[in-house]
Amino acid sequence: MKMLSQHIIDQLQSYDFDRLARKESDGRRRLRLIALAHLKEGKSCSEVGDALRVSRHAVMRWVQWFLAGGVARLAGMPHDWSTQRLAKAQEEAFRQAVEQLQRERGGGRVRGEDIRQLLARQFDVAYSLNGVYDLMKRLGMVWISARAVSPYADPVAQAEFKKKLRPQSPANAAARHCA
Repeated sequence: MKMLSQHIIDQLQSYDFDRLARKESDGRRRLRLIALAHLKEGKSCSEVGDALRVSRHAVMRWVQWFLAGGVARLAGMPHDWSTQRLAKAQEEAFRQAVEQLQRERGGGRVRGEDIRQLLARQFDVAYSLNGVYDLMKRLGMVWISARAVSPYADPVAQAEFKKKLRPQSPANAAARHCA
């Protein structure tokens, strides 16, 4: 089983993780502090993971968090995504931008990816594709637009075609085929 490098163990030595864990009220953070206490004693990430019933990858992630930000970082991942949301004040401008994008499209549909790029470019917010769909739903917008009318379409010919497509009853259709 691979042990942590001496450099990492040296960084752990200046902390009393057992004492910090006893004072910690948050269970997840307490578990992370206990894991670091075990690592400080020289156990491997696999041994610590087995003892705490978590994966060794979780233990390695906690070590990375500790190395990046100290004990304070063990609270977990910062929720940067929450600051990446479209501001309420920008919602109407966003709605108009999507409608303008559809008008400029000329043909085809505005896709979720197109809207994601619009958000990044014009509003400086990063959304995932699912986030775009959630935003559109929250704003009461349909993200799939109607298909554009072909420039070669002939409305008169289409109307004539539809007139000839009268629904037939099954009896009339059978009589026509038997005659």
